[in-house]
Amino acid sequence: MPIEINWQLLMPELVIALTLLIVLVFDLFDSISKTVLGWMTIVGAAIALWVSIQMHQAGTVGTQFNEMFKVDNFSLFFNMIFLVSTILVVLISMSYLDRGDRKQGPYYLLILLATLGMMLMAAGNELIIVFLGLELMSLSLYVLAGYFRENPASSEAGMKYLLLGAFASAFFLYGIALIYGGAGTTSIPAIAEKITAESSSPLLLAGMFLMVVGFGFKVAIVPFHQWAPDVYEGAPTTIAAFISAGPKAAGFAAFLRIFMEALPNLQTEWSGVLILLAMLTMTVGNVIAIAQTNIKRMLAYSSIAHAGYVLIGLAAANNDGISSAMLYLLIYCVMNIGAFGVVILAKTEDGESLMISDYAGLGTRKPLLAMFMSVMLLSLAGFPPTAGFVGKFYIFKAAIGAGHIWLVIIGAVNTAISAFYYLRVVVTMYMREPEEELEFSPYASTLVVGLIIAAVGVLLIGILPSLMLTPAQNSVF
Repeated sequence: MPIEINWQLLMPELVIALTLLIVLVFDLFDSISKTVLGWMTIVGAAIALWVSIQMHQAGTVGTQFNEMFKVDNFSLFFNMIFLVSTILVVLISMSYLDRGDRKQGPYYLLILLATLGMMLMAAGNELIIVFLGLELMSLSLYVLAGYFRENPASSEAGMKYLLLGAFASAFFLYGIALIYGGAGTTSIPAIAEKITAESSSPLLLAGMFLMVVGFGFKVAIVPFHQWAPDVYEGAPTTIAAFISAGPKAAGFAAFLRIFMEALPNLQTEWSGVLILLAMLTMTVGNVIAIAQTNIKRMLAYSSIAHAGYVLIGLAAANNDGISSAMLYLLIYCVMNIGAFGVVILAKTEDGESLMISDYAGLGTRKPLLAMFMSVMLLSLAGFPPTAGFVGKFYIFKAAIGAGHIWLVIIGAVNTAISAFYYLRVVVTMYMREPEEELEFSPYASTLVVGLIIAAVGVLLIGILPSLMLTPAQNSVF
């Protein structure tokens, strides 16, 4: 019996797949400017974003391929996060790739493949589909991390990411196997029906904890975070921005889908683990970030700490916790890509300004650049009226509602700690004189557009949080 396919449900994924094919074909023609490929990628992602928004507003729900692929407001909201991240990263990448005459066609193809993998992870209603999406995303990111092959740091970053990522994928796959052994199925709804609190077995618990390890690596939570600082520092700055945004959101999307829909009856077991991981991740990330002198390594440890804040929402394990985690991931993607965009734009004639001391006097030499960086850093620190404050407020509010008072206290203390190293960069830009005169490259128009979009988004959500909070609340499954 042939499977009936509702192509309308698959429209966002189909648009990305079609864009991928178009970029692949046009990359074969040497007469076409490679910058055009970037614009094709942006247009395709923008169309997919518009389609996802329309489907979300219409409340589209449905399954495909024997209920293995699920379209609902949850997956559509995460599609918006992935596609916004893709558009912003491509905007900041176009001038970045032009500097060294890099091969641009494969770069955009890999970004689109990674985006498609993220969308599969969010819509996966079956553990095997989630794993396929995870591997499609991960394999693309491994290549992108080592994209600048002539740069030893980039090659090293790609190799480290590949080896540790493959190891983490094995943990995740073994966890799926154990869950299948205990429940007799890999379908997420069927697992929820077959597993009760009374029927939990050591086999199921072992599978659940192995999946926590696999997801823990993908979203860089302590103690599975060791790869992040080295990969962020060695990878191309645009790819470091990409890895810190969309893929992290995809990991949490699959995490939420599996643990909230497939394993709700084991909440007692996994919520305690998430509370512990949240406390460790926030504290380790923020404390080690204080000692960093390299801006990319500082943002890497900052990314680890922010994964801990998202875990607070997951540990709350209620509707407010889920919606606040989703809102926080959207906000984090925008402000972190914006911060990395400033790092790219702060490139001098001698190379990228990657040491925090290089930003001394930036407030007087490049006031627009310093303003963008200040907005992003203040948002990452959680100062009002930025989106970062809104994200933390609703995360903490959900945790208090779930009775996790001590977790909120630790989160607030960590927020205060993080303010130190974020404000240190702001102080360096505005209150310290440069040790040497640095000649800056001209601003790239596409990069500036990306930064403006990020800055407007950060301030707009901070002032009018309901713009994205309401859609997030309507996306809880």
